[in-house]
Amino acid sequence: MLLGSSRATGGACAMSRRSPAPAPETPAEAAYKRDRALLRALYTCQPVLFDGKQHFLHSMSPHVLGGGVSTTIYLMGDATPRQPSEITFLEHAE
Repeated sequence: MLLGSSRATGGACAMSRRSPAPAPETPAEAAYKRDRALLRALYTCQPVLFDGKQHFLHSMSPHVLGGGVSTTIYLMGDATPRQPSEITFLEHAE
């Protein structure tokens, strides 16, 4: 008889313990998710918001700095380097 079978446990589920809560997202994980979303917007020509106005991304450039990665964003028609935190995403109805 198998230990995980319902006969061995009297019909009750042997895995009744709660799984631990997921660990909170680290700043590096949050930055990775944001960069991934920016890269998706760049490749699919999705507009983004900067300073309340709609723009398209021209390029993004990641740089390794110490133990982390810093990303610089450029918008179409604007030579000013921007930080990913300055960019927001439009809500899309699915």
